[in-house]
Amino acid sequence: MKLAIIHYPTAMQSAVFGLLDLFEMANLLPEITDNIQCHKLSINQLNDSEHYDIIILPPALTPEFYLEPDKNLLHWLIQQYQQNSMLCSVCSGAFILGKAGLLAHRQATTHWALAEDFSQAFKQTELISDHILVNNGQIITAGGIMSWIDLGLDIVKQYAGAQAMRQLGKNLVVDTGYRAQSYYQQFQPKRDHGHQAILTVQDHLDCHFANKIKIAALADLAFMSPRSFLRHFQHSTGFNPSEYIQRIRIQKACELLEQTQKSFDTIALEVGYSDSSACRKVFVHIMGLTPKQFRQRFVKENQLFP
Repeated sequence: MKLAIIHYPTAMQSAVFGLLDLFEMANLLPEITDNIQCHKLSINQLNDSEHYDIIILPPALTPEFYLEPDKNLLHWLIQQYQQNSMLCSVCSGAFILGKAGLLAHRQATTHWALAEDFSQAFKQTELISDHILVNNGQIITAGGIMSWIDLGLDIVKQYAGAQAMRQLGKNLVVDTGYRAQSYYQQFQPKRDHGHQAILTVQDHLDCHFANKIKIAALADLAFMSPRSFLRHFQHSTGFNPSEYIQRIRIQKACELLEQTQKSFDTIALEVGYSDSSACRKVFVHIMGLTPKQFRQRFVKENQLFP
């Protein structure tokens, strides 16, 4: 199997060389009898006559290249795809696949913080930003910056089986079980929409999210009718007011779980829920983890629980 890692300008060096090392370690596994031939290619090394079984676009440190990728790279990716190459992206690398027109009418993922920009740029792609990996068969997209590890493990699984993937994970000392990007997401509400009345409401909600909030009161604050306010708020923020308030509250709950030793019942009350079980249900829906699992994952035991 011939595999190419595209070392484009601004590509993250740790991902490029980390993937090279990962596949070299995979070649040491007894399950891999035919070595994975791994190549690092810069843009000027692309050759139309050379075919690769798998091509990986790593993440970038800055957006200059992935927002306006080299046209020769786009042409080469399309050509490789037409020759049945598997194309893979990590994090912002999905923008390059999108620019090549290869993600239209497909599901894909990218870093959760880039979700809004990606959805605006590629409206024909169904973005699933909660997922670490989205595998469409011939195209695989991976979410976060470090998800190049998840991608590499998934490729090894497809090439040599689940046992080889699990053994490689043990050798690397990384988890090979299921995880999701939702575990790591932080609510960063959209504020660049330019609608001053909605910004005023957002500022109000930042301070009063734990209070009982009526739509009519928010509409009055925006000097709109309730119906007009709901339409403008949804268009500007991407959420209806109820969803928006829930996400502010759950984000605050996450911060309190990480930064304090307070029980979840206490935290639920502080963020605006009179019923902690209702708060827990919303928390699991948004974060994909229970509050207990969240605290176990992100808080070192010896920091908060001596």
